[in-house]
Amino acid sequence: MTPNNVQAIERSAIKKLTLNIVPLMILLYFLAFLDRNNMAYAATALESSLGLTASAFGFASGIFFIGYFIFEIPSNAGTIKFGPRIWFARILISWGIFATLQGFVRTPTELYICRFMLGVCEAGFFPSVVYYFTVFFPEKYRTKILGLFIIVQPLSNAIGSPISGLILNIDHAWFGFEPWQLLFILEGIPPLVIGLFLPFIIKNSPREVNYLNIEEKSWLIENTERTRSGSKITLADFMKGMKNKKYLLYAMLNFGMVCGIYGFGMWLPSILTAISGDDIFHVSLIALLPYGLAACLVYPWSLWATRTKKIAVFAGISMVTAAVGLLGAVAFFHYSLFIALGFLCIAAIGIYTAGPCFLSMPANVSTGSATAAGLGVVNCIGNIGGFVAPYAVGVLKDVTHSNTPGLIFLSLCLVITGLVCIFYCAKQREGVIHS
Repeated sequence: MTPNNVQAIERSAIKKLTLNIVPLMILLYFLAFLDRNNMAYAATALESSLGLTASAFGFASGIFFIGYFIFEIPSNAGTIKFGPRIWFARILISWGIFATLQGFVRTPTELYICRFMLGVCEAGFFPSVVYYFTVFFPEKYRTKILGLFIIVQPLSNAIGSPISGLILNIDHAWFGFEPWQLLFILEGIPPLVIGLFLPFIIKNSPREVNYLNIEEKSWLIENTERTRSGSKITLADFMKGMKNKKYLLYAMLNFGMVCGIYGFGMWLPSILTAISGDDIFHVSLIALLPYGLAACLVYPWSLWATRTKKIAVFAGISMVTAAVGLLGAVAFFHYSLFIALGFLCIAAIGIYTAGPCFLSMPANVSTGSATAAGLGVVNCIGNIGGFVAPYAVGVLKDVTHSNTPGLIFLSLCLVITGLVCIFYCAKQREGVIHS
């Protein structure tokens, strides 16, 4: 077979895999982010209806990640035990139930329980999807594929913020439900419904798909070390991955990055309200700007990182850029809405472009089910930042009556993480693309 023929087979296989796998995973992750973050836009309504303080709101936002943390690794083991086809469906159905139940809470305690259980049920979804990509895509394509996938993070906010704002702007109750209740109910039902059909849509490994021809399937099996992940894998293999110390390092770095992502995402509507004084619907429209710009730049940044192969350096530059954006927003917070918003746009771009480059590194540390285990550890410990960041920002706001200390805290998390990526991770094998 000539090199031209091999390249044609490769292009055809990757195109088919991308079209059949990535759009569905993007949709599922979009729904996950929508249900995680819609509470940010209901903050004022929840404060009025349930009597939440800023710190209580931060706790309710962050307790999601405590449930996520506790059940992350067991959930990843479930992906190996039962296969992505069945396990993804279980995750979607259960998280859809508790996302919807948030619309029926009457007390802060009930809200805490629902948020905690939402984290329990969704635990393992993100690292399992990243692992799923390692099963189907060779190493040199993963940063680009993750770039497409992680566009969802800013895109879900760019699209979800006006949708949430529109629902919350309803003037009268529907069927006896307040707008904030409708928000949780209407955005919680879709994953539940999709989960019922998911086992009939996705496959566990390249060997099972029917849209690749024999030559394409043979090329894929030959060019990925992880195709065996879809067949005979033991939990003993999984446990080996948890003992790899590099995963602990990337888990700590992920903590810093997640502090930036979720602290920024959960508090951006409140920050914009403090800056502009607009109602929540107008704030949701203003939020389109930073999220929209970030969504436009995530994939090009991933392509550039892939071409240079220096993914650790690109991840670090993104995080340092995000920190500069947050500090700029702090500096101009009380002086100029437009300049502060411009710096928030820079922060959003830095935060969201960091993800694909950063996550490509732990995904390339090992092979097989060890990858699933390692990604579980990275996401599990890292997502503690999802609890720490909004809660810490909320406490700092209650104590100081200002958003400034919280933004400085998030900036420090991002700067430290970014510098470690640039000066340490860039020298590690997984810090560059080898194929």
